[in-house]
Amino acid sequence: MKKARKLFITGIFVLTPLVVTVSIITWFVLKIDAFFQKPVKALTGETFIGLGVILTLGLIFLTGFLATNYVGKKIISNLENAVLKIPIANVIYTTIKQLRDTVFYNKSKKAFQSVVLIEYPSKGIYALGFITGKAPAIIEGAVKKRMASIFIPTTPNPTSGMYVMVPVGDLIHINMSVDTAIKLIVSGGVLSPDFSGKLDSYENEKFLKNRKEGD
Repeated sequence: MKKARKLFITGIFVLTPLVVTVSIITWFVLKIDAFFQKPVKALTGETFIGLGVILTLGLIFLTGFLATNYVGKKIISNLENAVLKIPIANVIYTTIKQLRDTVFYNKSKKAFQSVVLIEYPSKGIYALGFITGKAPAIIEGAVKKRMASIFIPTTPNPTSGMYVMVPVGDLIHINMSVDTAIKLIVSGGVLSPDFSGKLDSYENEKFLKNRKEGD
């Protein structure tokens, strides 16, 4: 009975990430396919399964081809300029482009500088956050404090979250890598690192001690 239970649990652990991955990919493919199916069906009256995926791949390759030659670059540049003249759309487009450039092109500068703990969303509740840089000078001038820009990711999707500005003195710095923190957030605390990070001040060390005494 114990062996069967062990086999069952092992099977669950192995299958869960596989099933979730396949489910997400399947959902994404079906969404793309459905997006293209409507106009194709309206024109031809027929439904072609998988056509949406083929058209999407074709569009990606075509864009890549255009972006690598002079005429194509000119076309893309004109399209970008047209988008930038549209209110709201220009803000969205510029923001997404800046995020893309930060992630894919600016390898020397990490978007997330270090991992910190902050009291959020209320006092006595702590959340993991990533320092992304200094807060704008106008903000520091308004509050008369040194402020840091913090991104607080959500579980289980760390790509979404909340941007907050926190006084530097209120940050609790912990010795945890960004990768480890992301795993902890995505798993909802299930994949917990087996160490206690060193903190930068006596108050931070006392925080860890009190946490252990409360366990």
